[in-house]
Amino acid sequence: MQLARLGRVWKQGEHVLVSGATKSGKTSLTRHIVELRAQRGGHVVVFCMKPLPDPTIINDYRDFNRWEKWPRFIRSSDKRNLLWPDVSKAKGNRRAILEIQTEVFQTAFDAVNSTGKWTVLIDEGLYTTSPEFLNMAGDLAMGHAIGRSGDLTYVTSTQRPSHLPLILYGSASHAMVGRTREAVDTKRLAELGPKEGAKELGARISKLDRHGFLWIPVSEDWDTEYVNLKQ
Repeated sequence: MQLARLGRVWKQGEHVLVSGATKSGKTSLTRHIVELRAQRGGHVVVFCMKPLPDPTIINDYRDFNRWEKWPRFIRSSDKRNLLWPDVSKAKGNRRAILEIQTEVFQTAFDAVNSTGKWTVLIDEGLYTTSPEFLNMAGDLAMGHAIGRSGDLTYVTSTQRPSHLPLILYGSASHAMVGRTREAVDTKRLAELGPKEGAKELGARISKLDRHGFLWIPVSEDWDTEYVNLKQ
């Protein structure tokens, strides 16, 4: 019921931030969130940053079109797409893997940021933005900056929210926030609440159970809600 309500109020051009620890349910939650957009006729693409086969990704997105690179021509029927570069020829070499991923995702960022209309799921914001990995914080920040005017929506999932560019917080319309044990992450997330004070919201975040999330309506004037993925 909560996700159905999110689907009704979440407009194209509005961004969603999803944070949580490993195995908290982030992948399943974001899969359901982008499905809300696809069901309303939107075009969804998941930027799969994980270089190795991931059973959760394979299972949750088994009905998506698999793209190894951004296609020259996109059919109107391509509503659900998974952009997952083939890095097998890198043979486990970290530098070679990053080079392949950087080329593919740089082209994809340029495409969606220039054309708009897409709903883009970033499956790991830390890997995307960190200088140690893809170093694409600027591309992600640009997408958030032009989202409203270009009907471009980003859904960004991350384990470490404090590592994301600040514009992601200023431009988010909704946030699904899971438990974190890092004080710097809790502090950043607690500032998202439109009604609750940062101290009160931070206390709620720190008390979440493993599969519990808080739906923070960043741009709306209603209360933060508890979401339990096990129910």
